[in-house]
Amino acid sequence: MKVLKERNKERGVTLIEMMVALTMFGLIISGMYNVFNSQQKSYSVQDNVTVMQQNVRVGLDYMVKEIRMAGYIPEGIPPNNASPSNDTLPSSPFTVDGVSESIEEATASAVTFQADIDDDGITESNRYTLDVGNDTLTREVWKWNAGTTSWDASTGPEIVAEDIENIVFTYTLLASTQGLANGIDDDGDGSIDEQGELMTWDFGADGALNTNTLRGYIRQVGANITARSANIDVNYTHPIQGDHYRRRILTSNIGLRNM
Repeated sequence: MKVLKERNKERGVTLIEMMVALTMFGLIISGMYNVFNSQQKSYSVQDNVTVMQQNVRVGLDYMVKEIRMAGYIPEGIPPNNASPSNDTLPSSPFTVDGVSESIEEATASAVTFQADIDDDGITESNRYTLDVGNDTLTREVWKWNAGTTSWDASTGPEIVAEDIENIVFTYTLLASTQGLANGIDDDGDGSIDEQGELMTWDFGADGALNTNTLRGYIRQVGANITARSANIDVNYTHPIQGDHYRRRILTSNIGLRNM
């Protein structure tokens, strides 16, 4: 009897006990992996969104800072013979009319303006638009060459922000007796063409901003940018587009201080 008890004390783990232990261990490991995987996916999504938001904010801030300077021409540059006297730029994508303007181009998809952006006493002509094929916000610059009294070749389109799906520019014009006197109470206060009255330009109803005079009345430029995430999120479906990209829309109204 004593020998039997000693043998029972020396028994190892049975096969059934081993299987139960391994099963429990597997369940624990599986649960831990699912939690880790879920957190990893959540981190990846948040990181993707953060990168997208930072990218579009940097691009918008950069563009706003420069557009706000439209018309900033230091004293004597121009008008003088060594300053821009026409808007004929190499490979010009906008209207060429032989007149130097603060705003050279004002469309829903692009804006071009003159200003001494880097404060070096030399006028630059700067163009912002969307490169649709590459989903990038681009900036192109022509610099005035006083020696040749002509524009130097442009820098070419430089990428300001990537993964930009769409950009829409809007314009607010001075609608007073000193501006576009349209005989309308644009601000709804009962007075027509009063001093400082502004109107929002409607390309559909008002047509194109295709003359020097009209562009000279611009006082604000609005920029509406739609950014898209670089990667898809398979657990997310966009309510309008129906795809798996996340999007952010940023809007800014830019007052033109020098016009």
